[in-house]
Amino acid sequence: MEFQVSARKWRPQKFAELIGQEHIVRTLVNAIELDRVAHAYLFSGTRGVGKTTTARIFAKALNCQNRKASEPCDACTHCLEIRQGNNLDVQEIDGASNNGVAEVRDLIENIQYAASSCKYRVYIIDEVHMLSKNAFNALLKTLEEPPPRVIFIFATTEQNKIPETILSRCQCFEFKPLSHKQIVQQLDQICKHDDIAIDRRSLAEIAKNGSGSMRDAQSLLDQVIAFCGKKVTHGSVESVLGIVGQSALESFVDRLITRDAAGLVDQVQEIANAGKDLNTFCRDLVEYIRNLLIVQVAKDPKTVLDSPTCDLEVLARQSKSLDRDEWHQMFAVLARTETEMKRSSLARAVFEMAILRLADVRPFRKIDALIAAINQAETEITVEETPLPATTPRKEASPPANPETVVTPVPAVRQDDGSSPSAWEQIKKEISEKKSFFGHYFMVCDLVELNDSVIHLRVSDPYTKELIEKEENISAIREGVQTVCQWDVKVQLSLSSPNDGELESLSPNNRAEKKIVKDYNKKNKIAESEIIQEALEIFGGVVTR
Repeated sequence: MEFQVSARKWRPQKFAELIGQEHIVRTLVNAIELDRVAHAYLFSGTRGVGKTTTARIFAKALNCQNRKASEPCDACTHCLEIRQGNNLDVQEIDGASNNGVAEVRDLIENIQYAASSCKYRVYIIDEVHMLSKNAFNALLKTLEEPPPRVIFIFATTEQNKIPETILSRCQCFEFKPLSHKQIVQQLDQICKHDDIAIDRRSLAEIAKNGSGSMRDAQSLLDQVIAFCGKKVTHGSVESVLGIVGQSALESFVDRLITRDAAGLVDQVQEIANAGKDLNTFCRDLVEYIRNLLIVQVAKDPKTVLDSPTCDLEVLARQSKSLDRDEWHQMFAVLARTETEMKRSSLARAVFEMAILRLADVRPFRKIDALIAAINQAETEITVEETPLPATTPRKEASPPANPETVVTPVPAVRQDDGSSPSAWEQIKKEISEKKSFFGHYFMVCDLVELNDSVIHLRVSDPYTKELIEKEENISAIREGVQTVCQWDVKVQLSLSSPNDGELESLSPNNRAEKKIVKDYNKKNKIAESEIIQEALEIFGGVVTR
């Protein structure tokens, strides 16, 4: 007897033999039983999930001479002719090769004639999305008002290419990819029927590579049997399919956990030299990391990971080695890499760069904890400031009533008791709480003098000085000093900083005071700049002025 591939030999011939798509089967069966058959159907879905097979069974059920309920007998003349493809009233048309207006016009002319022997005339148009725009337009009127007992069944893998005017005239059914379990069960039944010795793990690998398509999985099974004969081993399956084993995936992830970049690159080279497909390996890695996350979060991973290729003990051990967000980052990188490899001529280079990126993945920082740590560090810097030495007597001359730019060297810093740098910090905090924008002003301000009659600030740029000189801002500074120190002071502003040689002209005591305040301002600016830099690294921002 001539050999038939598994996809043809095991093609379902009745509704009861269909695997999956229960919601579609039930709808069609009820339509036959209730005599509510529509004139146009559209079956869409990925390849190898049963679209054309279902259309044939539906056509047989409509025209069967010995139908029981809604099931065709698959033995009468009409059923056998439809099965063999030589029934005049049930025609299968390839939309890819008959996609012009002329072919559609011929179809419309033939539709006008009554069925020769069957009850219904059924037209199954496969890959209907290949029809041209003009062909679709020519079909519209007939599709909306077909002659009696004429049924159209369209099948397509790309429903998005079908015009809306066609979709609105059809009952549309979406065929879902078959589950891993359904494919494994069917492959196991085929192997038992043909006396093929194969382990469950090999069946799982074949089913996984079928990607939800029963026809693809059956074709792969035929390929494996042709290579191995009656006894199929797991190693042979890996060789035929070009996949790496579970042990290779486990060792690869172990290297990821230990950040062994050199070992990762070496293993990629070994896999490529062994003739394995790196695209398939990347896809398997994506699934493996998904399994690691499932094991980490699921209450009962066995119910989710039904594949016998998974070693739950190894997955549990590896999943605990990294934080959940690290696994999420790795999954995202690999998923994106798989797509990039498919359209790149340098697939191996793309994969290797992605692997090196995985070796540098680090856990995310928790923003709340980081902000608290920054605030704590700022508080410690304030508390640890050295108190200023005894202050010099205050000048008799009072400062100018209005702020003015000082172009001469700034006088020595003078501070009375209670006006230490920590008091200045409290003043800044008090002002910033009422006017938040003062936080930016203080970043370019240095404290020169603070006593019970004057506060002298030195500003590093003219623009900020002009902003601070506004009457409402001067009042805010005075109110801040009044709240903290109980002093009614005048506000004095100066531009730029004195030269280093200025310290030499001061008395030893004043020079010491000037140096302490200068060091304080410098240290405070460093702390602020570090905080800003840390925030920029976290949020990926830039500083604008």
